[in-house]
Amino acid sequence: MRIGAGEAGQRLDRYLVSQSDDVSRTSVQQLIVDGAVLVNGRPSKPGYALRTGDEVQILASKPKDQASAARPQPIPLDVVYEDQDVLIINKAAGMVVHPAPGHHEDTLVNALLAHYPDLQEDVENQRPGIIHRLDKDTSGLIVVARNATAQAALLGQMKRHEIVKRYLALVEGVVALDRGSIDAPIGRNPRHRQQMAITATGSREARTHFRVLERFAHHTLLLLELETGRTHQIRVHLKAIGHPIVGDPVYGSGSTMRGVTLKRQFLHAYQLKFTHPITGAVITVEAPLPDDLQAVLNAKTFL
Repeated sequence: MRIGAGEAGQRLDRYLVSQSDDVSRTSVQQLIVDGAVLVNGRPSKPGYALRTGDEVQILASKPKDQASAARPQPIPLDVVYEDQDVLIINKAAGMVVHPAPGHHEDTLVNALLAHYPDLQEDVENQRPGIIHRLDKDTSGLIVVARNATAQAALLGQMKRHEIVKRYLALVEGVVALDRGSIDAPIGRNPRHRQQMAITATGSREARTHFRVLERFAHHTLLLLELETGRTHQIRVHLKAIGHPIVGDPVYGSGSTMRGVTLKRQFLHAYQLKFTHPITGAVITVEAPLPDDLQAVLNAKTFL
């Protein structure tokens, strides 16, 4: 990673945290202390102030606090597509995708290792087969690679924005435009490090496209497509245009319609489309809204 003028002056540890969607600052600092991060070919310190033109290289990506292997757990999975190279899982709301500080068990990875033990053999780290993530309380489709060859190919598609990911979201307010795009960089919120925000400091480009599916008296149902995949991207972008997701406790009001119970944000990853990493076939899979979200739409008098 070469440091540009807009990134110069940042601490090395803070810069690396801003470049990752889910790594903690503690883990990054440990990597630096262990000598696994080089600046211009030499080990550095967490507090090093970056300069324009610096070349930052990460020699290892597995911090010590995440080095132990995840253990298999026989958790039920909704598998909607399966072959010898690829899985597509319809993830339930409330499930964390991979082990992380505070969530070492009951994750999608724990469940995958129980159902597909060969994953641990083919891909080494805490995220065997994981190509992308969904927030804990976002339901829907997630693609998993069953071997290292498939994972490398799918990660390449992800970096080239060739994997189509579409979501359904119910937002607060009536969206005026029938369709549009939100192009605004996202990085860590400097005041609340567990949250993301639109910022020019330590951020990464982020683009979300939306189309109105249905308007109600006080809410709008949107179809969204991600061009990039930043942490909390949809939630942050929709808040920025004044239409936060219904039920979002972090970026919205957290409230829902009177008489309707919803314990999470109304966000569902409903469609995936990608090229099979081995056969080259185009794979398209859809998952209908889960019962808790469909019940909100059924109660139209409250919308």
